[in-house]
Amino acid sequence: MKKIFFFLFCYLLLVARENPFESLSSPNTDTRLDNKQDDKIFENFDFKLPSTARVLKEIKIIYQNIDGSLEEKTLSIDKNIDWHYPISLSQKDAIISKDSDYINANQIIFFTKENNLFITTNRKLQRNFILPEPFRIVMDFEKKDGDNDDSISINQKYFSSINLIKYKDFYRAIITLDGHCQYKILTSDDGYQITLQ
Repeated sequence: MKKIFFFLFCYLLLVARENPFESLSSPNTDTRLDNKQDDKIFENFDFKLPSTARVLKEIKIIYQNIDGSLEEKTLSIDKNIDWHYPISLSQKDAIISKDSDYINANQIIFFTKENNLFITTNRKLQRNFILPEPFRIVMDFEKKDGDNDDSISINQKYFSSINLIKYKDFYRAIITLDGHCQYKILTSDDGYQITLQ
């Protein structure tokens, strides 16, 4: 009697699906990443090479397409490196989030994250200084054709507004903060970063 129930149970398992050996996923369904994976946006990744490394020849990236297939891209670098410092791979705009403001004005992109203001521009920074009451960071950039005055309201913690003013020989960004802060202006490959302390 037990053998009959066992065989009946196995038979029901096999006929429950037309083909029990077929994959559970349908080939016609969208194989994009699920919502949980979509929330995991890549921002950056740092890694160190061994002390014997002297030249970074190439970087190989393997990525998944929307259809689930994998592809590989090799980027040629061929430049000297200092192994003491980590190598950073980042997706810069990924730091823009719901808590960030992203503004494009006169070929300058501003975006904020926490106590940082990132300025993406190829303009040369000519000078910078501070003004009190309210506390403002002033940055003078080289002027370009088509520059116009503009005012950007940010209204976030640390950063309140940015005023862009066209002068005869330069273009000025006046960044108003929500209080007194010490700050650093760092230079990056694609512009500048203001970090408040």
